[in-house]
Amino acid sequence: MLLACMLLTPFMARADQSVWTLDGDSNGIAIYTRQLPGNPLKDFKGVMEINAPIKQVVATLADVSTMHEWFFLLREARFLQGQGPNDAYVYMAINGIWPVRSRDVVAHVKVRQDPDTLAIYVDVESKDGILPPQAEHVRMPNLKSSWTLRPLSPTRTAVELEGHGDPGGAIPTGLANMVVTTVPRQSMDKMRQYVMKAHYVDPEKLYAQSPPLRQLGKRLVFPS
Repeated sequence: MLLACMLLTPFMARADQSVWTLDGDSNGIAIYTRQLPGNPLKDFKGVMEINAPIKQVVATLADVSTMHEWFFLLREARFLQGQGPNDAYVYMAINGIWPVRSRDVVAHVKVRQDPDTLAIYVDVESKDGILPPQAEHVRMPNLKSSWTLRPLSPTRTAVELEGHGDPGGAIPTGLANMVVTTVPRQSMDKMRQYVMKAHYVDPEKLYAQSPPLRQLGKRLVFPS
């Protein structure tokens, strides 16, 4: 996917009429939540802007093997199979917060682009039957999330992360809902710093060295 991710917290993006409530807005990152009827866990949405071209942000998200360096609580992320970052299956293992056990999930990641606005959408959805459950983790039964990247200018990108889901097993609702806001806030803050690494600032070499990224780069249109 670009994964990104993909995400560590359970989430399922929904088209719903429920109103989003601002949970916090600090350091340029706004976090919104909403409680849908019948769901014990909240949906979340994180919004920020990055002083970087959209191609640079795409390269950061698509570099799945390094996601654990900036995504809060993520222990591991790796490609399993598929057609490259634009249509792939990704395995993610997520650290638990005591006394909760670690979780893992296999997600189908697809990338699409609006030909008019050049916005890029990364859709992530859990998928059964790709990899057997791992003994050391609780397998998440449901995950559905999305990243939205919108070019504001050739050097500035709006980033949005939205989702919800079911972590599986027993997790105190208060702890789960705390994580729902902490994970996007911490992850987006660190991502904003991580995207400035030299090999993302000048991503052409990274795209050239990675066949999946090269394929993705040819498929997408970036503003000049």
